[in-house]
Amino acid sequence: MLHLSISYNQPKLCANASWNSTAITFANSTIVGTGLTGIFVSSNNTVYVADQLNNRIQVWLNGDTTPTRTISGGLNRPYSLFATDNGDIYVDNAYSNMQIDKWGTNSNSSVPAMYVCSQCTGVFVDINNMLYCSMYNSHQIVSQPLDKSVNLWSIVAGTGNAGATSLTLNSPRGIFVDTNLNLYVADGNNNRIQKFMSGQLNGTTIPTGTITLSTPAAVVLDVDGYLFIADLFNNRLIGSGPYGFQCIAGCSGAGSQSNQLSLPTILSFDSYGNIFVSDCNNNRIQKFLLITNSCNGTTAVTTISTVTSTNTTLTTASPSKLLSYNLPKFTAYTSWSAYGITFANTTIIGTNPYGIFIDTNNTIYLAERTANRVQVWHDSSSAPIRILTSGLSTPFSVFVTINGDIYIDNGGSNTRVDKWTLNSSTSTSA
Repeated sequence: MLHLSISYNQPKLCANASWNSTAITFANSTIVGTGLTGIFVSSNNTVYVADQLNNRIQVWLNGDTTPTRTISGGLNRPYSLFATDNGDIYVDNAYSNMQIDKWGTNSNSSVPAMYVCSQCTGVFVDINNMLYCSMYNSHQIVSQPLDKSVNLWSIVAGTGNAGATSLTLNSPRGIFVDTNLNLYVADGNNNRIQKFMSGQLNGTTIPTGTITLSTPAAVVLDVDGYLFIADLFNNRLIGSGPYGFQCIAGCSGAGSQSNQLSLPTILSFDSYGNIFVSDCNNNRIQKFLLITNSCNGTTAVTTISTVTSTNTTLTTASPSKLLSYNLPKFTAYTSWSAYGITFANTTIIGTNPYGIFIDTNNTIYLAERTANRVQVWHDSSSAPIRILTSGLSTPFSVFVTINGDIYIDNGGSNTRVDKWTLNSSTSTSA
């Protein structure tokens, strides 16, 4: 029996969870073109981006810095997309073709999955294999079963006329359907998030406290049902939690610096709780890293994503604030690809690399004995961003604490362990 499953990430966050305000640029206009909108990160951290300018979808496997797959046949200005747990990709192709296309796993061609009346600014597949389209110009959300041969959709929200009542929408954008089949809509021109209980056409407005939205463009939920919103014309990301709604990224106003956004359109979590966002006006994908030691007291910061199939349930988790390393939880059926990806070769790390350490932010530390140094890579960076060399002699191993202190074996000729504090250029004997 094939069990229903989710293909996206819903992290479990502590009450004080926060993200590094300085983002990493995951992809720029050279790779994803201009005016990009759609992004989706699957539960195995595959990243899908809709490149409107070049009429294609770019795909990155987990850990890759360049796209591993490009989907382009027959697409015209794709806006949004969704990938299911079996690898099928559903892409908005309604700009001129008035349909959502389905690309099977590793397929070089697509088939129409749903015919619509206007561009889908949000595409979603729920746990019952219902395909949803947020029809921007038609002011409606429609759905259709994936396993039915008849191409007839049902209206699940909106009347077809723009309005601001509980029954109407005005230029809806991103959508999210939770596991209870409740529908959340970023009701753009009404500056609100609407929630429609399963089977109900009468929506309720989610109160956002002191936060005033300006054309919300996307909404996603964490595992506890807290909302995270791309607040388009306020050029920021909004998150909620036990203490209400607050700005979590892009909080210093519109701009192109690494701590700023300009028209953030769609956001998606990875399995570690990091946030990817399409920064439309800056023509880039930004990645905001979850600060794993941002929780106070003994509250754990745990990120959970689950993929369920006929015989496997895989849960990945980043540990509590007391641990700096990763302790994934596996099932009896867990397996790894037999083919490795070369992260770094002799050009970068020389010969005789020994010690390696990966912290809960996915920062990688590598001890190189021949070069007498330790190199450091941030998550998703393809080149080292820091090199530690002063006074080291054939370092064999390395360990990093939760506060960023680095302890390095310096026993080759110095018979000691050295401590390098966060961002320090010199060490002390530990």
